[in-house]
Amino acid sequence: MTHTATTTVPVWIFGAKGMLAGELLRLLDLHPALELRGAVSRSEQSVLDAHPHAATKARTCNADEAKLAIAAALEAGSGAALFLALPHGESVAVWSALRRELGARAGELHVVDLAADFRLRDARRYASAYGHEHAAPEELAGFAYGLPELQRSEIARSRRVAAAGCFATAMQLACVPAARAALLDTTRPWVLHGVTGSSGSGVEPKPGTHHPWRHGNLWAYALEGHRHEAELAQALESVGPVPPIHFVAHSGPFARGIHLTCALPLARRLTTAEARSAYAEVFDGATFVDVLDGRVPDLRSISGSNRAQLAVSVRGDVLNVLCTLDNMTKGGAGQALQCLNLMLGFPEHWGLPRAGLGVC
Repeated sequence: MTHTATTTVPVWIFGAKGMLAGELLRLLDLHPALELRGAVSRSEQSVLDAHPHAATKARTCNADEAKLAIAAALEAGSGAALFLALPHGESVAVWSALRRELGARAGELHVVDLAADFRLRDARRYASAYGHEHAAPEELAGFAYGLPELQRSEIARSRRVAAAGCFATAMQLACVPAARAALLDTTRPWVLHGVTGSSGSGVEPKPGTHHPWRHGNLWAYALEGHRHEAELAQALESVGPVPPIHFVAHSGPFARGIHLTCALPLARRLTTAEARSAYAEVFDGATFVDVLDGRVPDLRSISGSNRAQLAVSVRGDVLNVLCTLDNMTKGGAGQALQCLNLMLGFPEHWGLPRAGLGVC
């Protein structure tokens, strides 16, 4: 379905209290053709009380009210879109219930899940990554994987998309272009180090994300393996052998952003110029990915934007790739909106800022 700027598509958000929902509210206010009709939350707190930065007239509603309104919009032929901004593990239950209630009309609804419930096609890989069986493995094939720069055509053909994870987005942007060009040795470990801001831990305060503890501090976590490695392995399967992936995540002393450093073993001799050319070719024309030349990525340049920055260099037999992105936008709500734009036939950039915040 292709829409125009004069078309207004009604949108609902499930999980209205969370940080990614708050970011969706900010971005939807910039969108010329999406109208937020309701935000579902288990909390009785209003949308504006939960997110005072938002400029929205949408009210908080319960799930039953939202389901009735979605059904009415589909019945009227105006279309409808749904963002599932729920904690990991909850989207599958909400979607399964909504699908049953909507019946045949469920296939007309555009759904973007921001959680991890539908990102992995293989239920066994999901169980290995998340430590429990998937609650509805039959639903996995119904969701396209949502990383527009690498799966644009599949997303555009889909009604249901699982937006890629934040670290997983950075890892794939950094590694997949070189893998596709057969530049890398898959028999040796690929070593990746990522640092993320505190917003990646969600809206509920925890000892490790409380600002006085996080400020001026830095530490590693998930040393035995991070769940987002499974998304990178899934992407690499379509290219060739999957190498040993050694990813170490770190908690950084800032709120927004991811900085990823990759040391990737080369399969043959290569110059920095040749490596950069391979990345520039993959992302030629990509609105939200910049392949830098002579500069290194930094967080301030991309904070608040839907843009990712990449830089590559060769040192001996290792390809070094740096990537920065905002986990709240390109790694979260912005990516979800970018996917929905593609699904609805809107220009990919609608509602999405390219400029970072700069000095702040």
